[in-house]
Amino acid sequence: MVSASAHSKAVLAAAGLAALLLCGCGGCRTAKKGRPLPRDAGAGDSAAPRPPVFFEGVVQDRRGVPLPDVLVIAWPKGKRGEAVAQARSGEDGHFYLPGLRPDRWKLLVEAGGLGTLETERQVPEDGQAVLALDGESRTLTGIVTDSGGRPQSGAQVALGGPGLRWTRSARSDANGIFSVSGLGSGRLTLRATLGPRASTPAVVVLDEAALRPAHVRLSLQPGVFVEGHVVDDTGKALADATVDVTAMPSDDLPVSTHSGLDGRFRLGPVAPGKHQVLARLDDYVLLDAPEPQFGVRPKESFELRMARTARVEGRVLDESGRPMVGVRVSSICLIGGRDDLVVVPGALPPAAEAAELPVGRLLRPGGVRSSPTDKNGTFYLTGLSPGRTRIEILHPDKLPFRREPLLLAPGDLRDLGDLTMLTGATLAGKVLDDEGRAAEGALVEARLAGKSGHPAVRATTDANGEFVLRVPLGDYTLTAQTEKLVSLVPQSLHVRKDVTPDTCVLQLAPRPALRR
Repeated sequence: MVSASAHSKAVLAAAGLAALLLCGCGGCRTAKKGRPLPRDAGAGDSAAPRPPVFFEGVVQDRRGVPLPDVLVIAWPKGKRGEAVAQARSGEDGHFYLPGLRPDRWKLLVEAGGLGTLETERQVPEDGQAVLALDGESRTLTGIVTDSGGRPQSGAQVALGGPGLRWTRSARSDANGIFSVSGLGSGRLTLRATLGPRASTPAVVVLDEAALRPAHVRLSLQPGVFVEGHVVDDTGKALADATVDVTAMPSDDLPVSTHSGLDGRFRLGPVAPGKHQVLARLDDYVLLDAPEPQFGVRPKESFELRMARTARVEGRVLDESGRPMVGVRVSSICLIGGRDDLVVVPGALPPAAEAAELPVGRLLRPGGVRSSPTDKNGTFYLTGLSPGRTRIEILHPDKLPFRREPLLLAPGDLRDLGDLTMLTGATLAGKVLDDEGRAAEGALVEARLAGKSGHPAVRATTDANGEFVLRVPLGDYTLTAQTEKLVSLVPQSLHVRKDVTPDTCVLQLAPRPALRR
């Protein structure tokens, strides 16, 4: 039996595997039962290549209980350029990897809530593998009833959660009882359906410290069927869009389907209550997500409008015109002049999977998108929502770069040209009132000398009368004022490096009386 490695080692292994999975090589494939995967013989092998073999095993927890729906990933040790094979364990914990070349293979086993195991095997000499994860699985039981509390047999129970890679399912028996085994710790969401009836999602948290998991009760009630069609910003039907109906505020088990060739969809039943209806499709963004209250009518219809995403590109230069490499450029979608914070409903996929997803699969595109500049200083921001968006560039040695908001149309391709980042300095100082005390809340303005049309840089003093500004290098005039006090003579500063508060002090005096 193989025991689990230390958690830190598993994390590092997962990160290395993620890099391998994202390498873009055409050799990555998933093993399917009964269908051996052909492999090319290693070029330059001195001995005749040995035929592919079958590798199988079982995944268990530390008590020997079989674990279903576990991901097993294998790759030749020390040969990361070769194909990666994957398998998923069945209900009895067994997995099957056909078509492996006889060699020493690295194995990575991932099960939500039960940790990660890294080990290796000599295939086929080591024979069948017994892979034990250093965790203790649980069995979750429950009962499905009607609204009157009578047990319901034959109900389909779905179970999902952040730690589950795939949705698990079970069916209630003649007494309405169901059970799902091989579960790790974490939050789980359950929902039952039977014909036109559905239960409200129930949330359970499994904890190894608990003696036994709670018994879940799912009550069926008349459900709602959701239908409609998905169209683009021109009214054209969109096929193969994923439509999710999610209970609010959010759950990990949305009811999902895909739009047909005519853009139409139908799903259900969905339990009464407040829900959000979302659509996802590569290179499109949902313009509005309905949030209906289900339960009044047995059927609800929606038109989901999706807009083609926009793209912005440009080049980032320094003051001398040289390209700036590796600078992160961000686009921030603005709603009503404010930054758009996107809330992602449902369970998030593991990091390795999320990195492989195309735009639009992980979240609705357009909230905040970022991209680093390449060796030529060029950046490309894709998947942007139509509407107002602000471009922001940050660099530790330069002043923040922010453009006036752009108005992007659906499918817009916008070239911003060359964007120059300026070297700046920190201008720190202090403001005193007419009695020499710290002036809290004074407004300080720094203007480039001789450039009255150039916008001023402003700051407000703190409780100690101090202020801090980041300004481009140059000559400045500084003024400060409060409701009753003002600096009568602007202070001149030659900024070539950081200015400290002890060298920049502004003295205020009473405002001159207005002449009648």
